[in-house]
Amino acid sequence: MSFRTTLRLSAGTALAAALCALSPSLAADPLEAALDDFFASIEEAVPGKFSLNSRTRYERFATPAVDRRGFSQRFRYGYATPDFEGFGAYIEGETLFALNGSHRIHPLDQAGSGTELNQLRLHYADPALGRITLGRQIYTLDDQRFIGHVGWRQNIQTFDALTAAFTGVENLAVNAFYLDRVKRVDGSGQDLTGLGLNLRYTVAPSLAVTAFAYRLDFDRMAAWSNDTIGLRLTGRTAASDLTLAYALSYARQTDNSGSGPRDFSLDYWAGDLAATFHGVTLGAGFEFLEGDGTEGFRTPLATVHAFNGHADKFLPVAGFPLGLDDRYLYASYRLPVGAGIPLRVAHHWFRPEQGPGRYGRELNFTGSYAFNKYFSLVAKYGRYRPDSHAVGIGQGKKSMFTLELNFNY
Repeated sequence: MSFRTTLRLSAGTALAAALCALSPSLAADPLEAALDDFFASIEEAVPGKFSLNSRTRYERFATPAVDRRGFSQRFRYGYATPDFEGFGAYIEGETLFALNGSHRIHPLDQAGSGTELNQLRLHYADPALGRITLGRQIYTLDDQRFIGHVGWRQNIQTFDALTAAFTGVENLAVNAFYLDRVKRVDGSGQDLTGLGLNLRYTVAPSLAVTAFAYRLDFDRMAAWSNDTIGLRLTGRTAASDLTLAYALSYARQTDNSGSGPRDFSLDYWAGDLAATFHGVTLGAGFEFLEGDGTEGFRTPLATVHAFNGHADKFLPVAGFPLGLDDRYLYASYRLPVGAGIPLRVAHHWFRPEQGPGRYGRELNFTGSYAFNKYFSLVAKYGRYRPDSHAVGIGQGKKSMFTLELNFNY
C-alpha cells in the first residue's frame, strides 16, 4: 500500500469516526475531561497560554472546466506570553499540506504546502481604556464586509499592522488601524497603505450605530485601491417568543488621489431582517454593489466567502463593471439530536446591478455538530446555476462541498 493511499485512508477514517460520534452511544464527556486534565497540567507547568487548532478537510470544487477534490490538513499552533503590566506578545505558526493529491482544490487555495509564520504581535492593554496591537495579526471589523480574515479558507488572511481599540467611554467602541501589508489566502503578499477609523455607539439592544472611513492604497494593485465611508445600523428586539434582528448598511466609495485606473464614485447598500420563533429562524436580505459600466464597488480585504453564496461565484475584490444585485432568503433550525445540530439553508438570486439581463441563482447549505468544546464537524454546500440567458460573469455552473473535522484549544 502506497504512502499516499495510507494518508487517504487515514483521512477518510478520521472523518468517518467523526460521523460515528453523532451516535448517542458514544459519549464525548470522558474525552473532554481527559483533554481538560491534560491541558490544565500544561498550563500549570508553563506560564502563558498555548493554543492549537487542527482542521482536516475534504473538499470538492467543480465548474464546467475543472472538477477537483481531495483532503487537506492544517495545523495552527501558538503561544501567548503572560501579561506584564499590560504588555504581552503572541506568536503563531501554520502548517498546511495535502493528504492526497493537492490541497489546492479551490482556486483561492494556491498557497504552497509547508510551514509559515502566521502571527507575531505585541500588545498593550488597559482594562479601562482599550488595547494597542503591533505586528502580524488577524484583524476583523463589523460583519467583515470590508476588513476580514477569510477564516473559512485553510490559509487565513493576516495583516502586518498597527491596530488600536478604545473602550474608555461607555457604549462607545473606537477602532483604528494602519495596514502595511496583507498576507492573502492564496499565499501572496500585497504591500499597501491602509488607514481606517470605525466608531460604534450602542444606543440600546435594539440599535447600534457604526460609522466608518477606510482608505486603501495598494502598491502594485491599483485596481483594488479605494476610499470608502459608510454607516451601519444593527439591532435586536424580543417580545414573548419572537425575536427580530436586523442590519442595514450604506457606503460610498471613490478612487483615492488618482491611484486607480480611472475616477469612480459608487454606492453600496445591504440589508437583512430575521425573525426567530420557537427555534426556527426565517430571514431575507439584499446586497447591492454598484457598477458604472467600467468600474465596480470593490472589497479587496473582505471575508468575501461570507457574502454572495458559498460557491464563490462572485468575488468583488476588484469590483464588477455592471455591479451586483444579490437578493436572498434563508432559514435555520437546530435539530434536537445529541448536543444539537444547527442547520441553515439559503437561496440567492443574482443579477447585474445595472442594465438588463440576469446572472443566476444559488442554493447554500450549512450544518455543524460540536462533539464537545474541542471537536466539531462542519459541512458546507453551494450550488450556483446560471439563468438560461445569463450575461457576463453570471455564465457557467459552479459548485462546492466541504466536510471538515476541527479541533480547537
